[in-house]
Amino acid sequence: MHLRRLRKLSLRAPRTTIRSIGAGSKPGFQQVQAFSSTPSTTSTPEMPFEANPDNFPKPEFWIPRAERKGRSVFKADNTMWFGANRLLRNDRRCPSRDLNFTPLDWANHRSPYRRIRHMINIFKSSTIQRLFFPELSMTAGIALGLAYYNEIVVSGAADAMLSISPTAFGGATTAIGILAGFRLNASYGRFEECRIFWGDTNNAIRDMARETMMWLKDPGQRARMLKLLKAYPVVLNFHLNAKGGHHNIKRFDNTNGSFEDRVHAEYLAELRDIYTDGEDINDMYRMAKVKYNGGNTVIEVLTLMGETIAGSVGTVDSIYVRELDEQMQRLCAVFGASERVLRTSLPTSFTRHTSRLMFFWSNALPFAYYSTLGPVGTVFASVFTSWAIQSIEDIGVQLEEPFFVLPMRQYSDGIFDAINQIGNNYTVYELPSLAAEAQAEAEAEAATATEALPAYEEARPNGTNGTNGTNGAAYHADDAAPSRNRNGALPLKRQHEH
Repeated sequence: MHLRRLRKLSLRAPRTTIRSIGAGSKPGFQQVQAFSSTPSTTSTPEMPFEANPDNFPKPEFWIPRAERKGRSVFKADNTMWFGANRLLRNDRRCPSRDLNFTPLDWANHRSPYRRIRHMINIFKSSTIQRLFFPELSMTAGIALGLAYYNEIVVSGAADAMLSISPTAFGGATTAIGILAGFRLNASYGRFEECRIFWGDTNNAIRDMARETMMWLKDPGQRARMLKLLKAYPVVLNFHLNAKGGHHNIKRFDNTNGSFEDRVHAEYLAELRDIYTDGEDINDMYRMAKVKYNGGNTVIEVLTLMGETIAGSVGTVDSIYVRELDEQMQRLCAVFGASERVLRTSLPTSFTRHTSRLMFFWSNALPFAYYSTLGPVGTVFASVFTSWAIQSIEDIGVQLEEPFFVLPMRQYSDGIFDAINQIGNNYTVYELPSLAAEAQAEAEAEAATATEALPAYEEARPNGTNGTNGTNGAAYHADDAAPSRNRNGALPLKRQHEH
């Protein structure tokens, strides 16, 4: 019997697999992966290698919320007029990333002076800086070379000059413009879709936080669920973007550790800022291990949410449990749609075809303009026309990967603040009429008990009414008639007293 019991206990014990760290990791450590459904609140496990900040570089960009003191953590591009809503670009190849608009930003956006402002900042434009080399530089070089050949080499001889009929080339320009516009529209559709995904994620998390405070009875379960809801946008951010939204991390700068270790350090810093109280720390360890080992951290957080919901069965009505599960299904559906956009680009054959057409068209522009504009006008007109059309295609290429352009860090912070507000301000509302009725009933019961006490004292038999009738000394009934056990003997304490 005992052997069978021990065997059952051994079968229930969580299995643990240990493997050595692969190439590129620090020697002398071992990774321990424990797969167990044991709730994280039962005990504080030992910190694994993947969750220990001492094993990774110091985070450079994440600022803990306790140290922010109300100031913005986003570096705005203050070199541009009214550029406070735009993130600072650390490289000319970076796209423009706009933060959430405020009423002031909208006023500047529709200002009648916006064109003057845009012209003053034209050379700070992300499209001009990205297209400057090699596209525009190559077009300008071909135009200068053509002018040198036609004016110097052949000395302006009409029969020897190189040129293309501008009328015939105009049809090609129109076709290229339509193609670039179609490319931009397709990319913007993806951009808008992903912004809707983040809006749905925000709404689902707010609903789930509100329902958690309404229906989960156990304070530990409520606190755990709220932390998981805070961690969800963080892990989603790092899953959809290689840098987790920290765009200033330089991929090939290994002076402070490898790129993967620096990103993991930022990831750990954000999780530690959520689990500051030390409770449910095993959840953070599981997220850290899954991220370090290349797993799907979003699925891990959804699994932890499912464990918390399943743990409430029996204390929460089944209807409410089902509603919480439906909110979690909303998060899972939006996550799957986000992965679809992340894993699938526009048909690459279309992208390559557009790129090749743009290359031939932009480099043939000087030949079409030369017969009409001459050597000087050809250079400027070719560069301007090339920039006007290629910038449309370039913006489309940047928008094709929405999670590289959207300010997802700001979305995550907004979700965190919303959960804090719901958790800190939620109180159960009680109708004033019901509260007054309950208070009146309590007062009536107290008055009834007070009136019945003297009658009860008078109804007690002589000798046990609180006085002995001889000298008026008060004593209790249990002292006058001590209780006995089933054998009729007094308890040891009573025997000692008597």
